[in-house]
Amino acid sequence: MYISLNGTILKSQSAQVSPLSEAFLYGFGLFETIKVVNGKQYFFKEHMKRIKEGCSVLNFELIYNEYILYEYCCKLIEKNQLSNGAIRLSYSKNKDSYILMISSRKNSYNEENYKEGFRLCFADIKRNPHSPIVYLKSNNYLESLLARQNAKKKGFDEAVFLNTYGNICEGTISNIFFVKDNKIFTPDVSCGILAGILREKVLGIIKDRGFESNIGSYEKVQLYDADEVFITNSLMDIMPVCSLGDLKYDIENNTITKTLMKEIKELYNG
Repeated sequence: MYISLNGTILKSQSAQVSPLSEAFLYGFGLFETIKVVNGKQYFFKEHMKRIKEGCSVLNFELIYNEYILYEYCCKLIEKNQLSNGAIRLSYSKNKDSYILMISSRKNSYNEENYKEGFRLCFADIKRNPHSPIVYLKSNNYLESLLARQNAKKKGFDEAVFLNTYGNICEGTISNIFFVKDNKIFTPDVSCGILAGILREKVLGIIKDRGFESNIGSYEKVQLYDADEVFITNSLMDIMPVCSLGDLKYDIENNTITKTLMKEIKELYNG
């Protein structure tokens, strides 16, 4: 397996990063995960827009332009012969300079996942909507990793954060939507969530299809009362949710989720 380090393609075991860099010591950096389908990168401009916004918050200078970054990603896809999977672009602080590391991997989601749906639970950790970090795709990802590890130990696929006010936030690796009486709901960004690329795509489809959408603050009881629940991220696209704790959802009849899943697939086919 090869990676790209500051634009140079190397075998992954040969790559070296200074242990004194802020990236290593503090997780001081940003990353984006870009879906690759049939060798093509999807929503690259949207990912670059988000990383530029993140650089502004962290007072980073993005020393590579979008076209160079795209070229680096293309070269790595070709070198690793990646047809379907993901590119992970990480941009981190290294004293007076920066580390650009691009890696690739296969997409771990399979047809069985979508058929069975994901099992969710609530995380014990609360999101702080006043922290600027929750709105960034930050390398400092320990909080989410811990919550997801705890969920996995209990037999769940994903954990859902509530914020410090008790409102629904997001998953450790996903944004969350729910359906009640044919109306679609999702937490507002101000609740303390990362504005996912797929979240925005889904909201666009919802608007185009004429579904009623509601973006706001919601309590956990509303998830238990939902007719359908699904989660999104750039690799899974839309994943149906089959359960929340001990509560089961009827994913055989989640017609809105299935409609949106079909629409998302058309983005790749088109």
